[in-house]
Amino acid sequence: MTTDIFIFTAAYIIGVILTRAGFLLLSGASLIIAAVFLYFREYHRSGMLLNLRGFLALGLIGGEGIACFKLSKLSTIWTWETWLSFYLMYLVFYITSTLMERYLHKRKDGGILPEQVNRSHEHMAQNALLHADSIRFYKHCILCLVVITWVCFFIEAYKLGFIPFFTKDMPHAYSYFHLKGIHYFTTLVILIPSISILAIEEQHADLISSAGIFFSLLLTILLVSRFQFLFSVILMVFTLMLGGRRLKPWQVLILSVLMVLVYVMITIARAHSVTYLNEIFEMKNPATPIFITQPYMYIANNYDNFNVMTEHLSEHTHGIKMLYPLVTLSGIKYFIPMQLAFPLYTTKAELTTLTLIYDAYYDFGIWGVMLLGGVLGLCSGCITQEIHHDRNPFSRIIFAQLAFYLLFSFFTTWFSNAATWFYLGCSVCLYLLFQIRILIRRK
Repeated sequence: MTTDIFIFTAAYIIGVILTRAGFLLLSGASLIIAAVFLYFREYHRSGMLLNLRGFLALGLIGGEGIACFKLSKLSTIWTWETWLSFYLMYLVFYITSTLMERYLHKRKDGGILPEQVNRSHEHMAQNALLHADSIRFYKHCILCLVVITWVCFFIEAYKLGFIPFFTKDMPHAYSYFHLKGIHYFTTLVILIPSISILAIEEQHADLISSAGIFFSLLLTILLVSRFQFLFSVILMVFTLMLGGRRLKPWQVLILSVLMVLVYVMITIARAHSVTYLNEIFEMKNPATPIFITQPYMYIANNYDNFNVMTEHLSEHTHGIKMLYPLVTLSGIKYFIPMQLAFPLYTTKAELTTLTLIYDAYYDFGIWGVMLLGGVLGLCSGCITQEIHHDRNPFSRIIFAQLAFYLLFSFFTTWFSNAATWFYLGCSVCLYLLFQIRILIRRK
């Protein structure tokens, strides 16, 4: 652990110095190399391709390295608060998650190897009755969620008077396709492919599991939500991998091509022209291809948005931003008047994506960032250790969500987003229902 921290710290200091000296490409490269190094160190240590400390390194530190290239005119010189915040976030997360894993490992008198984990998941229901009951439970979940999501989708379409995919000249159709309360259930579609994978693992693909994947991905396309589509597919793949499945190169290639094709189709359906995007992104080199510009800006500008906040934030919100999901999902806001809308500090009004630590800094500054890193580290250490022992397959879906949020930590705040906690809450409910059914059957 000490060696990793030393190398990460050295690479970070080098990145800061090179940025200040104007060597932007070298600065970014130093952070990207550090992120890749940390990921592979964790992979060799744990034997897990989906390792949370490695994913946060790739997402947060690797994304920071890409942002250091400063290919857009919107990029500025970062404040010391910006540099220190991202450094301390990963440092605190790394230390707390490592120590928690070691503590739990000692309490259990040793763990089991990743290979054993995979075998235990694949053969978790040796008893024929439990096996059949598990399959029925998966199918019931798939059918219920498909019905719920599509019914809510049609309610929204009826009330709002349009379906995003079939609109014309409406670049932000999905942004307007929201009915309070209802839309949470529409977007539960993201869980269906993962549950379908659990069913397919228990028995070969059948009509219900295949239909679950098809109708869930179709719904994300009708919503023209690139995020919902990618989220659904990646969660499905993560769930598959956590079951011990290794995708073959040709499978990865086919999946990647299909994802890119659908992504492009949704982008076209959103009516975002290349000219419009280039004007918004303000690249220093106007000839930069849009397939490079768009993903670059979705990563890099979030760090510049954070930097703008450190420059202009005059007063912290003392927990209100991070507690927003609790206030929203519990309904407290309807009984206790409180300010929930605060200024959003961004480089440009159209570019509103943020990083994982944006709201934590908004609440308490650097101390808030460290607190978030510590809490997430403790939770990550617990779930990483428990995934080795937990025979409930829905633990894989919960772990997959956390892995996704950490890998895409450059994109938005995640844990101050009510939808994030709604998905996690529904996944925990399915976990508990499955566990109760197992206990009843064994009795």
